[in-house]
Amino acid sequence: MNAILIHQPGERTGDIVKGLRTENIRVKRYMWNLRNDPDPKIFEAAILFLHIASPYSRTLDLLPYLRRNKSFLPIVIIDEAENSEIKNRLFELGADAYFSKPLSFRFLATKLKHLICRKENIKRNHWMRAFDIWLDMEHRFVKRRERVIPLRNKEYLLLEYFMMNRGKLLTRDSLLEYVWDRNADFASNTIDVHINRLRRKIEDPTHEKLIHTVHCMGYIFDKKPNGKKC
Repeated sequence: MNAILIHQPGERTGDIVKGLRTENIRVKRYMWNLRNDPDPKIFEAAILFLHIASPYSRTLDLLPYLRRNKSFLPIVIIDEAENSEIKNRLFELGADAYFSKPLSFRFLATKLKHLICRKENIKRNHWMRAFDIWLDMEHRFVKRRERVIPLRNKEYLLLEYFMMNRGKLLTRDSLLEYVWDRNADFASNTIDVHINRLRRKIEDPTHEKLIHTVHCMGYIFDKKPNGKKC
């Protein structure tokens, strides 16, 4: 996997490059001088990393430009210190993922594989269908039959992951890995709460049940749970 790490002059990023390379992510550093648009060659990478050294980093200004010029290219933020306000702003500007130090490079590499797969699916086909549910992956909205269903971000990601793996048993760990980041502060029942909310939104009394709980194992997204006790 080829990646480019964009940073500003004077920022130390050697530890990030070294850590990513241990996970077979080949990284080139690109120093943005703030005065000019970045070299178009950066868009040839499979993924872009933006290094944020402080809440006042000018690298933040680059994100809207990158998203306008390459809508399907995965853009990942690496922040020196987690900042929830900056994190929310970056997602609004078009970031695909956010990580803060200390980094688990194995976890980051796993998330990147999911992200690249997801982006490729969006690029090939903006719509994903499972049974009578349609997911617009570019504009992030859901329809069941003719009804548009408003979902929160985590609910959307849960449904997206279920639809990508319909008929398969998904463990709680795999759901946590795909939907929540490692630094998230969540309670032990977080998955159950979000899945129950998702169920209420997509499984009203007129709709067939699709999300099945497999005791002590996880969940299956299917019309029938393949004979397993749920």
